[in-house]
Amino acid sequence: MSSILLTGANRGLGLEFARQYAADGWDVIATARNPKNSEELQQLAKNKNVSLRSLDVTSDESVKQLTETLRRQPIDLLVLNSAIYTRNGTTLGELNFAGWRESFETNVLGAIRVAEALIENVAASNRKQIIAISSGMGSLESLGSTIGFGIAYQYRTSKAALNMTMAILAKEVEPRGISVVILSPGWVQTDMGGANAELTPEQSIGGMRKVLEGNPMELTGKFLGQDGATWSW
Repeated sequence: MSSILLTGANRGLGLEFARQYAADGWDVIATARNPKNSEELQQLAKNKNVSLRSLDVTSDESVKQLTETLRRQPIDLLVLNSAIYTRNGTTLGELNFAGWRESFETNVLGAIRVAEALIENVAASNRKQIIAISSGMGSLESLGSTIGFGIAYQYRTSKAALNMTMAILAKEVEPRGISVVILSPGWVQTDMGGANAELTPEQSIGGMRKVLEGNPMELTGKFLGQDGATWSW
């Protein structure tokens, strides 16, 4: 049976990823800082193929504890989904530098911290795939077309840095047959995206899953949308 581990699985995209893969019979390891605080995640965990783990991606100790708990348990699909969106002090003249540091700690360092810690678990699996949830707002080339979503220095720069980090990781682990894909989920109706967004979580995750149906190594190093379109860097 295939297995998936998700970060930030307590709500939004992470929760929907967990729901869909659990429904398809995958072994799902859903992680969050405080999984007990998510009623929806607790409900999902009633399925015997879903297990919950506490994980703070910004904490070396928390990531170490998870790694020790899992030992060398194979992970076919590692989904690096945890992210924050700084909403205050995002424009010139009122920049929130503490929020900027927090964005990088979670959105960039958190992702690579987990990937580094669990790389042997991924390598031990059949699928050997890592996906990082990015955003079109992290595309330098597409800045003009996405600026309507806000200046958002902190979020945009952290996602651009995530893209580069994952592109480097893809190059490093490619000789081991490990695929690393960067995905933009689109504008989704979550706490982050808001109620007026174009896509429901079901549509976004369903689209990304279709993208992932391809040969993992043919996808590695690419920055793709939930519709399969290639995003510019």
